[in-house]
Amino acid sequence: MNWSVLQIAVIGLLVTHGLTFSVFSQSTVQDLSKEEALVLALNQNFGIQLAQKKAQTAGVNTGWGAAGALPQIGVTATASNVVSDQRENPTSFIQERLESESLNATAQFNWTIFDGMRMFANKQALDVMAEQAEGQLYLVIEQTVVAVLGAYDEMLIQEAMEAVLRNSLAVSAERLIRLETAQEFGGARAFDRLQIQNAVFADSLALIQQGLARETALQNFNRLVGVSESKRWKLTSELDEPKAHDSWETLKSAVLNDATAIRNALLSRELARVGLEQAEGGLYPTLQVSSSFGDQRSTFAAGDLSGEGRSLNLAANLTLNFNVFNGGATRRAIQQAKIEIEVAALDFADQQSQMVVFARTAVDRMNAQESIYGLAVRMADNARSLLNMGADRFEFGAINSLDFRELQLGVQRAEMEVLRTQQEWGSAHLDLNRLQGFWSGGVDTE
Repeated sequence: MNWSVLQIAVIGLLVTHGLTFSVFSQSTVQDLSKEEALVLALNQNFGIQLAQKKAQTAGVNTGWGAAGALPQIGVTATASNVVSDQRENPTSFIQERLESESLNATAQFNWTIFDGMRMFANKQALDVMAEQAEGQLYLVIEQTVVAVLGAYDEMLIQEAMEAVLRNSLAVSAERLIRLETAQEFGGARAFDRLQIQNAVFADSLALIQQGLARETALQNFNRLVGVSESKRWKLTSELDEPKAHDSWETLKSAVLNDATAIRNALLSRELARVGLEQAEGGLYPTLQVSSSFGDQRSTFAAGDLSGEGRSLNLAANLTLNFNVFNGGATRRAIQQAKIEIEVAALDFADQQSQMVVFARTAVDRMNAQESIYGLAVRMADNARSLLNMGADRFEFGAINSLDFRELQLGVQRAEMEVLRTQQEWGSAHLDLNRLQGFWSGGVDTE
């Protein structure tokens, strides 16, 4: 099949202006900054919503009643009406119509006054578990914030890569038009024309594939912020260069003091300590008070006979229970609780060690990516300069189409490497912020 300049230009225009993906662009495009993306995620991300519900559930269960410290009061009322017609029953002692009504009301009061301080330990345990649920919520928020910011940067990167390929396609298309014009006057070789024509095809193919990558990045972002997959955005924030980080000692101190994972491990250690207090409560007696009140009223009628009755009952009990021996269950529970304290302490120390290692790795990544980014920028500048010089040389026949294409691909690779290294640099910066507990108290969305 022979391809004219017009056909090649049409392909280039279609791909360059993104018309290949018009099927994905039916919805309204909305401006979106990074801050607005975070607000969307905090309000609509399913993982955050689930963690919020769990934190609310744990918060509801922190009352003194759940800890067993409050009394229990119950009221019961029973009414009955009985009719028994014995007038045609010769075996009945009273051959009359018997009617009786009764109303019975009772109230019970039970209160554990002392249970070896276990009720106070239970209250502490419930409070700590509520804090753990809140800490888990903050951990989910942290992870979501990092994921959303990373997904936003990914969309920026994919758009920038698309721009690189469009520029390359524009250069190839322009070069092909020149060759077509020169060939009409016998000043161009068919070999060079075919080579650059293939370059247009290759750039067009790469741009279509890049469009798919951009769409994939968009779908991943929409899933994270909890909106429809067809939602379109105009990104108003830029891909910034990360700021310089603090000294290692300052970073290390921030990680050890503010990292959400370490805070959660500290709460686990506190919960283990409270568990020992709960187990030690079994060594002490339990004192309970209970009382009941009953009021029963009844009426009776049998023929011409009738009567009423009332019965009042009041009782109070004070119970002291001391477990002298239960097969060593209490001692075993105490030993297990002490072991759990040791396990929690080891886990806390291990968590601290891991966070320090992760932070050190993030710092090293930032430093390395900063240096790599600087080199990549210089390489991209050199590649563009070489392409400009190559264009002049190609015009005068000093280099052939293969050499020129290699220079063109060198610019593509260099510019994309700049984008990739900048993305890696930013990713390391996000990790370092997360490890420092940058979002440990949530994100201000005001």
